[in-house]
Amino acid sequence: MAYHPFHAHRPTDFPMSAFLAAAQPSFFPALSLPPGALTKPLPEHGLAGAAEAGLHPALGHHQAAHLRSMKSLEPEEEVDDDPKVTLEAKDLWDQFHKLGTEMVITKSGRRMFPPFKVRINGLDKKAKYILLLDIVAADDCRYKFHNSRWMVAGKADPEMPKRMYIHPDSPATGEQWMAKPVAFHNTSN
Repeated sequence: MAYHPFHAHRPTDFPMSAFLAAAQPSFFPALSLPPGALTKPLPEHGLAGAAEAGLHPALGHHQAAHLRSMKSLEPEEEVDDDPKVTLEAKDLWDQFHKLGTEMVITKSGRRMFPPFKVRINGLDKKAKYILLLDIVAADDCRYKFHNSRWMVAGKADPEMPKRMYIHPDSPATGEQWMAKPVAFHNTSN
């Protein structure tokens, strides 16, 4: 199963701080809300009335059901976590790094090697988390391999739309994420 990329329109549209803040509807393409629809938190007893919850009057019943399910995706106030991520097979990654390995890609895509696997610790066992993988360019240069070395060969092409890969097990509890290594082995270009 391939990971479904999350496309942002511009690199500045989705800074990492936005993912650390409360879940926002713009991250969920299936949910389209009118502007100002979430001005007040939903009442604990559900959606008794759209006006009471501070929701836009045009918000339909179908969208209200999505809102109820989103409540579990919002950060909880009592979450106590200190996430730590450790790269699995770090020795292998270090060997490839010393050699200056480039991962060749094709139009149809190719799996990364070594696979990107991490072990996560320090999550709240009961809280739910969404794991994302974001691959960014190290600089804005184009390189070519010349005389057994990588040499700068001009300015890089404009950056493609931002792609963040959401792990297919997301959302899952901290206990589930910490139980075994998390692999993004099907990530390709």
